[in-house]
Amino acid sequence: MGRVNTTGTTRRDTRRVTVSVGAVLAATTVALTTAVMAPATANAQDSSQAIPLLFPAPDRLIAAGGSPTGACMGIVSATLNGDGYPASASVSWGFGVLGVGPCNLTATLSWKNLDSGATGEKTAGIPWPRISTGIPDPISSPQQAIISTGAGRVEYRLTTTGGASAGPIIVETVPY
Repeated sequence: MGRVNTTGTTRRDTRRVTVSVGAVLAATTVALTTAVMAPATANAQDSSQAIPLLFPAPDRLIAAGGSPTGACMGIVSATLNGDGYPASASVSWGFGVLGVGPCNLTATLSWKNLDSGATGEKTAGIPWPRISTGIPDPISSPQQAIISTGAGRVEYRLTTTGGASAGPIIVETVPY
């Protein structure tokens, strides 16, 4: 016959795992390292294309942090090119966001033309963990990567709904 609890109290199941913030950070680090070292899965974009976009460069903004849901963390980058189109710049997104559930993360690239005063922004949504460049989504076509800033010196800032921010940097947009 089994034992009967006569104390009137309940015991917590000792097999239940308690997850700490440190454990989540460690798991995220291991997952990101694995993604960098191993090839991408059959349906995912090759992570080797995204990883270089997550390292610092003179024309790149990098914002690192968590997500609004608390289930994800990682890096979002925006690389800017001021001479791709007449009086316009282009942006290449990079994502290294890992987690255990929905991220609901939005990255916003804000810009201001310091010569003309024109302003605007581009956004990229990261609903789930991912390691990739921003094509095909959140940018479904190359035209969506174009930013009509006008010619001149353009200041850029990158923010996320998880509280991360980067910038400003200034990129010259050529008139041709």
